[in-house]
Order: sequence, then C-alpha cells, then structure tokens
Amino acid sequence: MKKFLTILLIVICLVPFCVFAKEKKEDKRVKVYVFEAGGCPYCDAEKDYLKGLKSYNKKFVIVSKELYVDHVDWKQGKDYDLGVSVANEFNKAGYKDAAYNSTPFVVISDTFAGNGYNTDLEGIIDAAYEEGDKDAVSCISKGKDDCVRLNEKAIEEEEAKEKSNEVHGGVAVLVLGSLALAGVIVYIILKGNKNTLDEEDDDFEEEEESEEEDSEEEEESEEEEESEEEEESEDDEESEDDEESDDEEEKEEIKPAPKKQPVKKQPVKKQSTSKKQTKKTNSKSKRK
Repeated sequence: MKKFLTILLIVICLVPFCVFAKEKKEDKRVKVYVFEAGGCPYCDAEKDYLKGLKSYNKKFVIVSKELYVDHVDWKQGKDYDLGVSVANEFNKAGYKDAAYNSTPFVVISDTFAGNGYNTDLEGIIDAAYEEGDKDAVSCISKGKDDCVRLNEKAIEEEEAKEKSNEVHGGVAVLVLGSLALAGVIVYIILKGNKNTLDEEDDDFEEEEESEEEDSEEEEESEEEEESEEEEESEDDEESEDDEESDDEEEKEEIKPAPKKQPVKKQPVKKQSTSKKQTKKTNSKSKRK
C-alpha cells in the first residue's frame, strides 16, 4: 500500500512538468516583435500585413512593444530602453537597418531587425520557425550576451566595401597625386611660356621703342631738312629779291642812250672828166 501511494505521489508530481514540457514543445511559434508608437499608421499597416499571412498564429505570433507613446511628440514609451538595447546589439552584429529612432521597428528571432514598413518578412519567419526561435529580444532583456547571431553576409559585404573603399581611396590618392603632378608640370610649362612671352613682349616693346625712336629721329631729321630747305628757299627768295632790287637799281642808274638820228646819205655827184684825166696822169707819173 505504501509502495502504491509512493508511486502515485511521484506520478502526481511529475504530471505538471510533463504538461509544461509538452506545451513548451508544442509552442514552437516564432515571436515577431513590433516596436511601435501610439497612433503610428505604418505600425498598424505592418501588423495588418503580418496578420494577413497564412502562417500567422501557426508559425508566428505578434508581440507589440511600446517604443514611443505617440508618433507626434515622440515621447518615450515603457519599452523604449529595451528597443534601444535591441537596436544597438543588432547593429554590433552587422544589422545596419536596426534603428529605434522611427517606427515600426521589427525584430524576428536573432536573424532580422529592420526599421520601417516591410512586406517581405514571410520567408524570414519561415526560416526562423524551421531553425527554432532564438528570441533575441527576450535574451537581451535578461542582460545576456551573444543574443544575436552575427550577420556574416553583411559583415563580409561591409569588409568588402571597406576594402573597396580602401582600394578606391588608394586609386583616388594616386589619381589626385598624378593630377597634382600634372598640374605642377603644366604650371611650370605655362610659367616658362609666360616668361618666354614676357621676354618676347619685352623684346617687342624694345623693338617698338627703338622703331619709335628711329621714326622720331627720322621725323626730326626730315623736319630739320625741311627747315633747312625752307631756310634755303627763303635765302634764295631773299637773294632773288636782292638781285631783283639790284637789277632795278641798276636799271634806274643806267639810263638808255639817246637814239642816233639816222644820217641821210647825200647823193654822190659824178666827177668830171677833167678830174678823171688828172687822176690818170697822176697814176702814170707815179709809175714812172
């Protein structure tokens, strides 16, 4: 009898644990946390989307958290500190979309945390259900470490991005260095050309100045020649005037001689024969 009572007592004590274990085993549903603000239309839309999925209440349940009291004044709600801690832990693990500064902020197991209205969560929920819900929010609320799985893909992408940025930065530095060197070379060339042009300009100015001086000298010489010619012409005019005055004076001094009266020729009279004879006799006597 005592033995029977002992067995019965043991069975009675073990029944609650069996029921609890069965309930725990049966409740494999994933907790989808929605950190929201009072009156937030996007939060309501997000929950409506989740409730419209076929797996709702079969594979997951919605757990609402008050991040802000309202979406107008953004007064901190009762779950604000938890939302901040969850966002920070997910950020550390490589989930860059996790943010508490706006709503809705959705968290699924330890593999997803995103800010904003999202309608692509069904696949994430199914994967979390198959793996088993890790309930990162509950883990973080208890102050535990390593509650969030590392987002290896995001970390690899971030590392690749950093390396790419480093490479791009190196290339940019190289390009900038090349451009700077090219700029220096161009500056030197332009400066040399400028100096050459300045020298040519100086030479050109000197040539112009010398040409101007030569032209001035030529003009001066021409002016001197013209002045000399004018002086000579004036001298010639004066000499001509003097000559003319002298000629006039001479003309005045020398008066013309009176014209000779024409002499009338007297008719020659014929000599007489007696005279002719005497001349003949005289000539004969001379011959003798």
